[in-house]
Amino acid sequence: MLTELKPYLTALIMPPMSLIALILLGSWLNTSKKYKAKGKGLVVLSTLLLAALSSNPVALWLNDQLLPSSTLLDMKTVNSFQAGAIVILGGGVEAPSTNGEAQLQTTTLDRLRYGVYLHRKTALPMLFSGGLGFGAKSDFESEAMVTQRVAKEVFGVEVKWLEGQSRDTQENASNSYQLLKEQGITKIILVTHSWHMPRSLEQFKNVGFDVLPAPMGPLGSNNESTLSWIPSADGLRKTTVVLREALAIKVMQIKTYLK
Repeated sequence: MLTELKPYLTALIMPPMSLIALILLGSWLNTSKKYKAKGKGLVVLSTLLLAALSSNPVALWLNDQLLPSSTLLDMKTVNSFQAGAIVILGGGVEAPSTNGEAQLQTTTLDRLRYGVYLHRKTALPMLFSGGLGFGAKSDFESEAMVTQRVAKEVFGVEVKWLEGQSRDTQENASNSYQLLKEQGITKIILVTHSWHMPRSLEQFKNVGFDVLPAPMGPLGSNNESTLSWIPSADGLRKTTVVLREALAIKVMQIKTYLK
């Protein structure tokens, strides 16, 4: 039951929902003579915090402070590691477009692109791990199936193994291990975004994999001017990604401690 509620609880805790809730609470308190001053203060503070968390510099600072850094991969390390497969983690799909076919979200497409690059450099087979996710419509294609189609149509390559049942990173790891263990493979190159790698690396090691991390797409900004401080949807997205990953890592550490 708790597993099913996890995405909803996370959405409530993360910005912007948590800050919107505080703004609404402050507005309600503002209607009371007794708590009017506190209500105004809560509205102002929550609004300022929402604005700050929506700026790119704050998002990047939080990334540096809260998430372990990931070193980008070099081919010398790849060749000496002698992995048996490249495992690519999913990052979401878009709803079917006008042609009736679902498409990969940018996050997933970027991971697939890097996985294909490594595949061409090493000739290692690829495994893609990604199901429907929590709350997805049951009649949608799994992320793995969409990726298989895109890999063929766009990159002209075959994804050898598809793991299409997982709903989160923990299930990505456990399901992928069961699939590859049957092939005698426990040494893998793991492809995902830099901000997702610390948690993914830990999860995949925990199930029994020997992992060479291949992080890509680190958070950054191509705008160094004062414009980057202006609140934006992109800044809030980055902040939410960092805070969600930091929270997930902390929960994972608590679970390990309690075992």
